Amino acid sequence: MEAYLNDLEGLRIAMDIENRGYNFYKLAYEKFSGQKVATLFKMLMEEENVHLDTFTRYFEEIGKYKEAHDTEYLFDPEISGYLTVLAEAHVFPTPEDAPDVLDKIRSPKSVLILAVNAEKDSVLFYAALAECSKFPQAREIFERLKKEEQGHVVKISNKIKALI
Repeated sequence: MEAYLNDLEGLRIAMDIENRGYNFYKLAYEKFSGQKVATLFKMLMEEENVHLDTFTRYFEEIGKYKEAHDTEYLFDPEISGYLTVLAEAHVFPTPEDAPDVLDKIRSPKSVLILAVNAEKDSVLFYAALAECSKFPQAREIFERLKKEEQGHVVKISNKIKALI
């Protein structure tokens, strides 16, 4: 039987995504530390860390409610499947895979292209979580993070254009 997601599981996956993003940007920052683009990687790394802290707080807060663990709060099967696929395959590489991914990338522009696509997927993920979230606190945080990730897409896209 397929596992269905709920707000808590969505938050747990979001925490994993933010951790992956932090790790990815940290490695990119280290790899390109002598270049102008390194400051963008550092800023993105720090923002991902703030997002992770925020999700962790909300996960702990919402986890205290009995309703958060009830089956009536599960997302429907199609949404659960979509979110699972999006989070697993299309956001940031896992911490185990990130060094190999970055090792194969030779230019900051290539890192930025991968990053902008990961951030776009994060926007889609958080938008879907916000839409089907059952807890107002979770919906609010997913909406806020969606907007912040949209800002990342713009910042990274502008940096890509500047490198062309």
